[in-house]
Amino acid sequence: MIEQTYAMADADYYAPVETLADRGREYGPSKVPDGWRSHDRYLWRSWGRAGVTLPDQGWKVHLSARADRIADVLDVVADECFARDIPFKHVAASRFVLLLQHKHAARTQSGKLVVAYPADERAAAALMSALAARLESEQGQFILTDRRFGDSQVVHYRYGSFTPRRRLLPDGTGTPVLRDGHGRLVADRREPRFHLPDGITDPFAPDSGPAGKATSFHGFAFDHAVRHSNGGGAYAGRETATGRKVFVKEARDHTGLSWDGSTAVERGRREWDTLRALHEAHPTICPEPIAYFREWEHEFLVTEFIEGVTLKSWVAANSPVTQVEAGPSACERYTADCEAIITALEEQLRTLHALGYVFGDVSPGNVLIDAEGRPRLVDFEAARGLRDKGVSVATDGYAPPSHLVKDDPAVPDHYGISALVRLMLGPTFAVADRSPHSLEHLRADLAERMTVPPALWERAIRYHRAEGPAPLPGPEEVAADPRRHVRALRDEVARALLAMADPDREHTLFPTVPDGYATNTVCVAYGSAGVLHALRHSGTTVDGRLVERFRRDALAAAGSLPPGLHVGLAGIAWVLADHGHLDEARDLLATATTHALTGRRAGFAEGVAGVAMTHLALFGHTGDQRHVETAERLLSALPDGAELSGLLGQDDPTGWLHGRCGIAWALLPLAAVTGNTAHLARGVRLLHHELDRAMPGGSASPHFPASATDRRSMPYLFCGTAGMLRAVARYNAACGDDRLAAVESDLLPRLRTTYTVMPGLYQGLAGLGFALADHAGVSGDRTSASDALRTARALFKYAVPGDTGVRFHGDKAKRFSADLWSGGAGILLFLDQVLDAAGAPDAGRAPGAGEDRLFSLDRLSGRARSGA
Repeated sequence: MIEQTYAMADADYYAPVETLADRGREYGPSKVPDGWRSHDRYLWRSWGRAGVTLPDQGWKVHLSARADRIADVLDVVADECFARDIPFKHVAASRFVLLLQHKHAARTQSGKLVVAYPADERAAAALMSALAARLESEQGQFILTDRRFGDSQVVHYRYGSFTPRRRLLPDGTGTPVLRDGHGRLVADRREPRFHLPDGITDPFAPDSGPAGKATSFHGFAFDHAVRHSNGGGAYAGRETATGRKVFVKEARDHTGLSWDGSTAVERGRREWDTLRALHEAHPTICPEPIAYFREWEHEFLVTEFIEGVTLKSWVAANSPVTQVEAGPSACERYTADCEAIITALEEQLRTLHALGYVFGDVSPGNVLIDAEGRPRLVDFEAARGLRDKGVSVATDGYAPPSHLVKDDPAVPDHYGISALVRLMLGPTFAVADRSPHSLEHLRADLAERMTVPPALWERAIRYHRAEGPAPLPGPEEVAADPRRHVRALRDEVARALLAMADPDREHTLFPTVPDGYATNTVCVAYGSAGVLHALRHSGTTVDGRLVERFRRDALAAAGSLPPGLHVGLAGIAWVLADHGHLDEARDLLATATTHALTGRRAGFAEGVAGVAMTHLALFGHTGDQRHVETAERLLSALPDGAELSGLLGQDDPTGWLHGRCGIAWALLPLAAVTGNTAHLARGVRLLHHELDRAMPGGSASPHFPASATDRRSMPYLFCGTAGMLRAVARYNAACGDDRLAAVESDLLPRLRTTYTVMPGLYQGLAGLGFALADHAGVSGDRTSASDALRTARALFKYAVPGDTGVRFHGDKAKRFSADLWSGGAGILLFLDQVLDAAGAPDAGRAPGAGEDRLFSLDRLSGRARSGA
């Protein structure tokens, strides 16, 4: 839900929700006494009076309310707080209520519409007693993190921090903290259950409703949760009398709002009525409705249990698009299976329409595929009569824009089918919505692997037909002269990045992704540093005002930043040094070196390896041998074995950014500049350890789990094959280890796919291509150079052209982004790298442009080896 929050304010870019122009109804007390002032932050409007200060922590009082009663409840709370000199805050506008109460909102925030901060336990008790009496007839959500006060349905409380205090984490995020009853600083835990810090007791005679959720009632046993949402859970269970498996949907009172304002309970009752009517008319068209009942303040819908996996899971397991080893027969079988599934779904929808209903949310989570490959529609929450008003619970990407619906109420179902086909073939949803011509590149890309039946393709483009001249060259043109068109694409991406920059924008110089707002907007991964790094290394001339804005922002934020290369001070220092600001770079790097968090992480992204590598980068700029000495001290101090595992992050991760691979990456240039081969030998051992963790089966190409507990295997730069290849190739060039030499070529096949969900550098297609181009540069392998150029051609299917250049969607693919991690800057860096690898560098580039594009220090290592 966090990406939806940042996607509300602007149609093109992620932006803080408080910048939303249409906020709906503004909330505020009807009467405000003299001396009280308000200020807005995020979703909230806070009220305070000069001379009234907040303690650091205490008993928070939370008020919930029905959506139509918020203003009235707020007036009562404000009246009591004004009279008692208690600061408080409330949700600022009605659009923000939807964010807090939405079906997919954070369960830990739901229901907290007004918050008061009494100074002590006595003030909290008096306030709650007064509010409970005055709001006796009000109803509201049960706040999962809290306890209710007495018999009130709307007055809640929990113990927590009042003032913003957080413990900075190595990844740039933070966790709120408070002092427990023994004075120790601990995490202010915000879980969907009531929690008290150690040493704190509840003084308010709580009545929290049920002590715990029952596992059996009304004749049904709950075996396990399938999923949780703010609107209520979904469970697999049994009918206790018969043992029959059932599926149970829970609806919580007054919450789980959809965008039209309907609640989870309202939708649950409507679904029960719909299922009963449909089952009576055509028993196999929907899951059999079994029971509907209320327990405490929750309502439950029980249906038959439909066996199968979601269509999304089926596609992930069966699609040959990302499986480079899949042959023609596998591709032919897959498209035939897709046609069979879609044909069966269309038949089910025709039956549904004939019965007078529209399904309303044809999406991959609402289609189950059984063991024989047969589909079944499930979850009829959005279903309605053909003449009834629609319910706004459709899944993003699968709901048609309103102008398409017009007089045909069945359009949402037809549109959903079209979107399902595009999911099966390659879900570039946001791209196709903005630039239907992109689908021509998708089809050409698919044609290299499989024959897409014309009827299947026709469904895919039904609502996305390209009209008028194509704003970018078509796939045939690109294939005929790839270097020329890739160079033109690179230049258009650079032009778009410069157009995105706004030195007067308040929150960030360049548009970023939600993770940028959650960490910081100046760092390498998500912020200005990464974009300026890409522009410089691609030889793009940058207005000095942009560099100056970045410098000011970085220095202003320095005190709140973590030390790491990708999210913090070290990476910012590296980029500042590259742009000539050596004094500032030295100061920030000195802070990073002694930062308390540096010793808590070893890896390249957030810890010691990245900080040490930055010292080597500054040695390259200054020749100051002290940087080499510091880098050697930092890396030599890292332990081995189990102790090192504990410094890599949660669950012993693998990969370039967080695993042993990243430490080996930093040891290589250190060995080159010091001449100490022990560093080289240690790097080899670390890479061997990563190779020992490769997972068996499924591919001739080694593939690695994300961590000791996360068994997902990814081919990307940040975690997986691409990052591993870059390190292995360099070590082979430096020392020729037999095991590394044997595995290098085995790492290449998995990178030759031309399709990933995201296009970006660290977690998408551009990163795979970058690793191939990088391999060509290190090893001289012309096949890798050719494969990288093919990857660059494949990026055209993700490109969105416009008046200011070509933009790409960032993480989550809902909005454009400039960032290095997932947006345009990373793609620019790759396109420039591939042109060099393809033998097409530009003349007249600025000195240093293009060298060490992605924090490799090859130039430094090469100079050291040659004695320069």
